[in-house]
Amino acid sequence: MASPSYEEEERRIRLECVEYLQEQIQYLRREQENMSTSQTSDLVRDMCQKAGDFATELSDVWGRNNSAVAAPPILIETVLEDELGKIGWDFHANRVQMVGTCCAGFAKPPSPTQVLNVLTAVCARLK
Repeated sequence: MASPSYEEEERRIRLECVEYLQEQIQYLRREQENMSTSQTSDLVRDMCQKAGDFATELSDVWGRNNSAVAAPPILIETVLEDELGKIGWDFHANRVQMVGTCCAGFAKPPSPTQVLNVLTAVCARLK
């Protein structure tokens, strides 16, 4: 039996990621009124880690089949980086963004509502 193509694996992994993010959306809808800033940041950190795991899995699939060619941009990463950046979260550093140039500080952590809106937008773009 032939191995699934990169495109098939990309679709499978992307849909798994969307399913996971939809679970996080449901959790946020139930709990957002009771969530602290710390709990919200923990949720985003965990979500970024899981999404990073999905992206790593996809990179591994590419490497097994195309070792001589650099992997294309991974949609899961690019969409999350873009959408999370809108609320001051650095996807790759997995924390709030640095602000300023001299004596830099950090952006304000996102609210549960901001995270809910971002995850909804991410799911729409990944479907």
